[in-house]
Amino acid sequence: MTALPDNLILLSTITAAALATIGLFFLVVTRISLILQTNSASADPDTAHIYWIYKSPFFIRLADRMFVVSSILLGQYNKLVGTVVKRLNPSLKGKRILQISCAFGNVSEKIAESCARQDAEEFVLTDIMQSEVDNAQRKLKKFGKLCTFLKQDATNLDFEDQSFDYVVVFFLPHELPLDKKYKLIEESNRVVKPGGKVVFGEFHKPRSKILEMLGRVYFYIFEPYATEMWDDFDLADAFEEKTGNAYSFKKDTFLFDNFQILTAKRLA
Repeated sequence: MTALPDNLILLSTITAAALATIGLFFLVVTRISLILQTNSASADPDTAHIYWIYKSPFFIRLADRMFVVSSILLGQYNKLVGTVVKRLNPSLKGKRILQISCAFGNVSEKIAESCARQDAEEFVLTDIMQSEVDNAQRKLKKFGKLCTFLKQDATNLDFEDQSFDYVVVFFLPHELPLDKKYKLIEESNRVVKPGGKVVFGEFHKPRSKILEMLGRVYFYIFEPYATEMWDDFDLADAFEEKTGNAYSFKKDTFLFDNFQILTAKRLA
């Protein structure tokens, strides 16, 4: 048997150690953080379901990198963001746009660019964590008064009924317990105007059995609420359950249906 060269062994060892370190980091700031918060008497029940990675400014700065979010979404991030922006049509001129939850990556910047280019009235971003609001404000500082940043709970928004033309929710439902998923749907429906749209970016049950198997392992380790998106909760079905036939739907899927952009248009 031919021995491996020493430099190849060293490279393999370094790569394995780096991957193990990254995996341990995400395990601690996701699954383990939920376990510790759930069992802590001092935990805030409104935010106990939120990972440390979204609470700590240090962890946010560390993880909010394009190569990180692109890797987690298996290279589909730019396609997903591009489709979200495309679904904000036919025009944003004079419109009010709400993004519920300040997602990692550049999705907010791409929406803000489209808003600025089309002369939207206002782009409002909300998050239950002030640290996330601050991070979004830092990234979108160049857009000035176009953007408004507010600390609000996605399941209990402080906006008037039918006050937005478009609502964007980018990879939030899979991080919420099942009851909060439904409350998010109710609030999205409440604040969007007749004729307006709610645009979701989310995981979707893949048609590839290999991707499904790997996804379930990943969710079990890092995202304990995410498999509900496959087994107990469907975005379009949830809208119909809560609103009757008040919406029409368009679904775009990516990478063997592993990801989705669901556009729910509220009928006038």
